[in-house]
Amino acid sequence: MSTEAPLSFEAEAFQCFVRGLRGVWREQAYRGAVQAARDAGTDDPAAIERQARRSAAYDFYAWLERHSQQLKYYGRHGVVRWMEARADALASVLEASARTHPERLVLDPSLLLPDYVRAVDTHQHRGGLWSDPYDAFAYETSAGAYSFSLLDPRSPLEAYGATAAALAPDARVVLDLGCTTGNSSRTLARTLPQARVTGLDVCAPPLMLAHHRSLQQGVVVHYRQASAEALPAQAGTVDLVASHWLYHEMPPAAVRRSLAEARRVLRRGGGFMAYDMYLVPGGAVGRWLHAGYAARNNEPFAHTFAQMDLQADLERAGFTEVRIELAYPQAPPEVQAGGLPPARTHYMTMVTARAA
Repeated sequence: MSTEAPLSFEAEAFQCFVRGLRGVWREQAYRGAVQAARDAGTDDPAAIERQARRSAAYDFYAWLERHSQQLKYYGRHGVVRWMEARADALASVLEASARTHPERLVLDPSLLLPDYVRAVDTHQHRGGLWSDPYDAFAYETSAGAYSFSLLDPRSPLEAYGATAAALAPDARVVLDLGCTTGNSSRTLARTLPQARVTGLDVCAPPLMLAHHRSLQQGVVVHYRQASAEALPAQAGTVDLVASHWLYHEMPPAAVRRSLAEARRVLRRGGGFMAYDMYLVPGGAVGRWLHAGYAARNNEPFAHTFAQMDLQADLERAGFTEVRIELAYPQAPPEVQAGGLPPARTHYMTMVTARAA
């Protein structure tokens, strides 16, 4: 929640209403959509989609999936509208913080943003995170309130830090790719206090907010505007390359270039970790639901990322000891075995490997 532009009572109440809609989507509407998929009588996700479209239950599920997110951002008291109305004040906050410890915030106005960033209003956020300073505050408030499937947005950071501590406990140089507003980077800095942690992102506004929050919290993190496809580090100089919810926003070719870059900058034996949406439980129905989510929430590469052979891609890039497993939330045995969860849930995957 933004401390610079806290939501009013009316805005908080409106967001509670949207959260209630999301709860209906996650529970009752989800069960109706699953039944429509089973009634389709096929294991082909594309065929399931064609058949399920005839179902009012699936139509309701799909409508809620898309429009509850729109309401969260752009309803009468949506978080983007709220921050937009305070744009000048929020920009001033970030500009002031940028003058404090400027060596910890390196922006690159000449950086050419990838097409997959500029051309997609990711999460239905118009202009994404790159166009205006207030967008970063809107993203932070939205992500900090509740996740898309109503999971606790803070607990995954604990898993992120624990994995880093186990994979590279003595790391001295750490890169955190796609860091947005810096929660993941600050988690790494707290977990590995001996390390110089640099959070990287292609978008300037969230980096400026990340720097602002790090100053507020007294956590030393360096932030730099740079692409995961062209890391600003010499070969063999980094101990840990980490990312938090990055790769599902990138097309497969870009993911593979990033993996190659990670291997280039890592020392031999250095750690690689990625927390992301990759493993999709639930067989054909799970894949169908995931593809629908990717389309309806403007995350077109979430679908293609889940189809990649990530282990093979990591091994080709020069990694070994690859592990890929469901990480959060803790999946019940039936989901671990590939079954559908009882409620709509985005299970997150932890990927770890070492530079060969």
